[in-house]
Amino acid sequence: MSMPSPAITAFPTASSHPFEGVDLSLLAPEERRTINEAARDFQDVVAGKAPTFAKIDEDMPLPADGGTTFYVGRGYSLTIVRSLSSFGKLNGFVYGPIITFDSAFAPGNVRQITNTRFYTLEQMRDLLGRQ
Repeated sequence: MSMPSPAITAFPTASSHPFEGVDLSLLAPEERRTINEAARDFQDVVAGKAPTFAKIDEDMPLPADGGTTFYVGRGYSLTIVRSLSSFGKLNGFVYGPIITFDSAFAPGNVRQITNTRFYTLEQMRDLLGRQ
């Protein structure tokens, strides 16, 4: 016997900051600025808004996937994934931000912070209509 799936009606909430709970005072002022600007852009996109700081990367080609766009910020790049997607009979979009910090700033194994999820067409309209 299969259990019914719970209905998902609310949008996920973003944390107040992708580095929440981390003491950023250990960083140089320019490094804090990079993280804070990237975090604000990240939160903007999760909320369905345009990024506050990053600007369109006019050198990147536009993918034919439903609307993924590329931005450049101070010390990071921002990809806003908006890709037409299907999972079984569910049709919609995978949407959300991917922040990639420059290798000089983040030389570790992982330089990305991401928050993508699946949205139906109606959910995307509601999310992007919040602007």
